Amino acid sequence: MWEGMTRSRLLSILAMSTVASASFAGQDGALTLEGALDLAKQNNGTVRAAHLNYEASRSSARSAYAAFLPTLTPSLSHDEVRSQTFTGAFKGVNNSSTSTASASLNWLLLDNGSRDASYKRAVFTRDASELSALQTLRQILFSVHSRFYDAIRTEEQLKVQDRQIARAQEILDQTKFRASDEIGDAPKKDIRQAEADFLNARVSQLTAQNRTATSLADLKAILGLGLNELPSLSSPQAIDLEPLEMSLEEAIEEGLEGRPDLQGSRLGILATMQSVRQTKLSSGVTFTVDANHRSTFSGDPFNSTSLQFFATFPLYDGNRSKELLKSAELNLKAQQHNLVQSERDAAAEIESAYKEYSQNLLRNEAAAAAKAAAQENYEAAVGAREEGAGTLLEILTAQVSLSTAESNLVEARFDALISEVRFKLAIGRPMPGEDESEE
Repeated sequence: MWEGMTRSRLLSILAMSTVASASFAGQDGALTLEGALDLAKQNNGTVRAAHLNYEASRSSARSAYAAFLPTLTPSLSHDEVRSQTFTGAFKGVNNSSTSTASASLNWLLLDNGSRDASYKRAVFTRDASELSALQTLRQILFSVHSRFYDAIRTEEQLKVQDRQIARAQEILDQTKFRASDEIGDAPKKDIRQAEADFLNARVSQLTAQNRTATSLADLKAILGLGLNELPSLSSPQAIDLEPLEMSLEEAIEEGLEGRPDLQGSRLGILATMQSVRQTKLSSGVTFTVDANHRSTFSGDPFNSTSLQFFATFPLYDGNRSKELLKSAELNLKAQQHNLVQSERDAAAEIESAYKEYSQNLLRNEAAAAAKAAAQENYEAAVGAREEGAGTLLEILTAQVSLSTAESNLVEARFDALISEVRFKLAIGRPMPGEDESEE
């Protein structure tokens, strides 16, 4: 029904939310991104609830289709009766036993179209629920990507602060040595500055530790691990970012056509149209043609066959039918207006994701170049200081520049990774980890 997405693939994707993965960790025992995605598909309650809601809508559709089929109802009854008459001609005790076995076959051959409207509404609702479940799965997978990358980001930032502590300690030791009575080529006041920088680095390190603990807790929640311990995380070795090879207009067009949430809203409108149709049919002449057959096999066996026509017309119901139809039509118009606004919001979301990703690609390149330059500058400042040619201010400035560049590169890389997945979600493309064949 939907371009680029077959029902069999959708069913297999949704079914994966209830299947356990064979392995969640890499060779070193650390939790990989792929393993985290598998854990979320298996354990996350929102994904499982969406899948169960879809299964419920499938059952409703099958139930609605059953109205077109005949109904066979066998029955069996047995009565044991004991009666006692105390006076008259029939005085005495009378015992009787009666057994009856029968079967009834009923088939609604024809009606005014209410069955068809009810069945089509159930089918559209089922398909909309299917797409809603897929969108829910994709949103959860995006959240896993985002929280996993955030957790790795905070761990990387903690490593940056650890290196900053080591550099600050090295500068403090070097400054104390240069300001000692044996060397004496640096003023003793420089020791206070170096100590202050070391303590500031310690504060930054503690802040990074707190952020790491928080991000790991958030990741643990989305994975549905409960009280289980979160294993160590395996940082992605290669940062491969896909270039943007489409225009903004092409991205918006693809998103408006392919996003499951918008497709589901359109199917919801079709389902409501069938509700309006059914309400309209109920407000006019309704009729049914039923075929019935009953066979009794015990006692006094007999067969009975009938063809029944039944018609009704609501001559007066206090405008109930009219108001029900008006309510259904207004509900339909409301859904249509909601769809228009949803498409506008989606277009804005796609534009934001498109521009964010394109800017983050450039930002990542600039941050990598800045980090390389800061590293070279810091090494030169340290070398000059060791030879007695550089000042404390120069090396402290170089250290701050290097720490800032390292932190900026970590932020830029993971912002780019998250924005790449967000862009895919915004235009309705499959999420990494959605299909087992992609993992």
